[in-house]
Amino acid sequence: MTDSDQYMSVSEFTDMMRGQVHPVILSSEHIDGYYSHGGIGTAFVLEFCGELFVVTALHVLRNQFATHDELRILLRNAPLSILFDLRAVFRDESDPDPDSDLVILRIVKSQHAELYAAGLVSLDAAECAFIEDYSRAESFDVFGYPEAGRSYDYEENILEAQLHWLKGELIEPAVQGLCTLKIKGHRPGDFNGMSGSLIIADVDGLMRFAGLVTLASNERGILNFIPAEKIAHHLAEMLRMELAGIVEPEDSGSVDRAMDGVSGDTRESPRRSLLKPFNN
Repeated sequence: MTDSDQYMSVSEFTDMMRGQVHPVILSSEHIDGYYSHGGIGTAFVLEFCGELFVVTALHVLRNQFATHDELRILLRNAPLSILFDLRAVFRDESDPDPDSDLVILRIVKSQHAELYAAGLVSLDAAECAFIEDYSRAESFDVFGYPEAGRSYDYEENILEAQLHWLKGELIEPAVQGLCTLKIKGHRPGDFNGMSGSLIIADVDGLMRFAGLVTLASNERGILNFIPAEKIAHHLAEMLRMELAGIVEPEDSGSVDRAMDGVSGDTRESPRRSLLKPFNN
């Protein structure tokens, strides 16, 4: 994002963020054709070196006994489900450290134009705010989909989800390896579903990617997040490993190398989802 974004109206900016930040949808089509989708959580889209990635928190899947293959991201303006061809695999996925509680999935390049035309918005991870920049940030904004206000109409195959925009203040880290925001003003009664939310920092007049929410405390009103620079590092490692021929999208297995491993499993969600474009 550039400083030109400051000239958007609040409604225009919020609408743009709805193309950037998405409710996590978990598919159970292989189990039940009627109750085919469900789940809670948040994911968002990053751009890095010409590639697009969907990122969320790993525990969003694990806590709902879901796999990467069951994750669906549906655009609100078109019946499209995003396709993936590469994912990061971390050595400690069975019990991840707080700062590797991540799901990173690369979007198939041939789908980029179709997704952008349908309203997808991406944020440049290479121009992220570094931890050393946080002290200069004028504000921290959090965008996510809490469980409240979210529902599924199985008769009409429609998802209802409400994007929340929260304001936070940087405080001393509450969890080793993470950074922490104290939420100020309006907030949902329960942070459940905010895991995977996008954090943006206003640094030197530019709205920059700052991190991903992973742990929260309702009682203390805080959100802990993985700093953006750590996520950008993983994106760079994924592409480095592919360029070096360590992993290829066509591979069906996974490797365990430098960045904690990258799976080359080509994984395609249905191009036409059973769900209709969701109401937001």
